[in-house]
Amino acid sequence: MKKLKWWCMVGLVATGVALSGCGSSDSSSSTSLRVLNATNSHPSIDLLVNAVVAESATTTDAVSAYAGPASGSNTLQINDAGGSTALATTVPTLSGGNHYTVVAYEVGSTVKTAIVSEDNTTPTSGTAQMRLYNTVVNAGKLDAYVANVADCTSTTLSTLSPLTTFTSTTTVTATTLATYSPGTYRVCVTKNGDSSDLRMELTVTLVSQQIAFVVMTPTTGGALINGSVLTQQGSNVATRNTNARVRLAAAVSGSPTVSATATLNGATTTTIGGGTAPTFGYYVLVPNAASRTLNITVSSLGTVATPAATMAAGGDYTLLVYGTSAGATASLLTDDNRPPTDGSSVKLRLIHGVTGNAGNLTLTANSALVASGLAAGTASGYVAVAGNASTGAATLKLTSSVAGALLTDINDPLLVNNVYTIFAVGDVSAPQFIIIQ
Repeated sequence: MKKLKWWCMVGLVATGVALSGCGSSDSSSSTSLRVLNATNSHPSIDLLVNAVVAESATTTDAVSAYAGPASGSNTLQINDAGGSTALATTVPTLSGGNHYTVVAYEVGSTVKTAIVSEDNTTPTSGTAQMRLYNTVVNAGKLDAYVANVADCTSTTLSTLSPLTTFTSTTTVTATTLATYSPGTYRVCVTKNGDSSDLRMELTVTLVSQQIAFVVMTPTTGGALINGSVLTQQGSNVATRNTNARVRLAAAVSGSPTVSATATLNGATTTTIGGGTAPTFGYYVLVPNAASRTLNITVSSLGTVATPAATMAAGGDYTLLVYGTSAGATASLLTDDNRPPTDGSSVKLRLIHGVTGNAGNLTLTANSALVASGLAAGTASGYVAVAGNASTGAATLKLTSSVAGALLTDINDPLLVNNVYTIFAVGDVSAPQFIIIQ
């Protein structure tokens, strides 16, 4: 990778986050404004300016033509195509004669927007520039690498230094423009400090005097990342993340060995995990997840039937194997690893893996209800409960509809602004908690 040259800094435009340009503006009364649809669940959107549709029916991963609203303060609104309900609204101040792209993206079921300014000074002949733009604040701290390499494996990344570390978990941020020689580059984004935890990989080809914005947007699971390469005043090329993350949770009685793999077209196999039950594993990246077949075995039983649910690209999942050594079943649970919206809370859920005549389970944390009447082999929804920022001390209580109190006054550290899964396992006569962050 060529030595980087830093140009203009990142700024804000009114209430919308923007990448500020270095080019000059004029006193023209109009601007050029378009929209990029980077949402996950809105296949066609309208851009409204001051309650009037300016660009209609922009499809997923596409960028619209430019509209020409007046300069100054404008109310920008995103609707489903033809709809009347605002999905997101922002009120930026737009400079006359300048170009802007409104990026519409999705955090969970909430549509958000950010504004990219597209009037940066054209690079000199024989050079190009690129900026990374991170909207995935819920994914935690991230390391971003840019290099002329073949892949984003941890072996490759171990020889490189990150271009930047995105440290903010609350505010959308971006790098400054960096200068490169024309060519093909790999953009790799990983969890901060762990190059084996790959969140996004995409290829960017730069040509002379081009400016490219790599816009990182959330997938459905909260950890993996989609990428768009938006050319200044040009086209957009989107790269949707086709991977999923899966972890194995084994709650089969009798301590058998439980293992799971994911196979692509009956040939390429990814090992999800394995071990003596009860156990709860780490996330494993499964490429081309939507085309994979899950394979589960229990040493005392053999093959376990594949769950009815299937993996979707960009999702996080827990593969739960539950029951007796002679009659285990498997289910695929959808995980939500976005932190609680209230920074003083902890987000919790319960997985019922207690075997024997346990009945339905109820869990409280610091007296707040987390799960009620939860059936065996299932997971509750996520619940945000008040936490403690310093000690994280939490009192957990588990009761059974059949056996009464199972676990009482279990004190464990649950730190605020984190997501935890409480895995209740073991025979009903001697249950235990496994707490996973």
